Amino acid sequence: MKIEITKQEANVIQVAIDHLYEEHTDVLADALRTADNRQARQSYHILRMIEEIHAEISEQLLFGLTK
Repeated sequence: MKIEITKQEANVIQVAIDHLYEEHTDVLADALRTADNRQARQSYHILRMIEEIHAEISEQLLFGLTK
């Protein structure tokens, strides 16, 4: 999927994604502490997706966004 956004929009999205990443890191830690395997798997998957989105936005900021 290709989405066109401005540099300012990309920066705002990155801040929001960073916040989500921090929250899910905490959720994952709690799930591991309480042995909640379902939540741990779910949070791990969400963290990986957030990392992929963050990497794509960073790449676009470096090489693709001109607006």
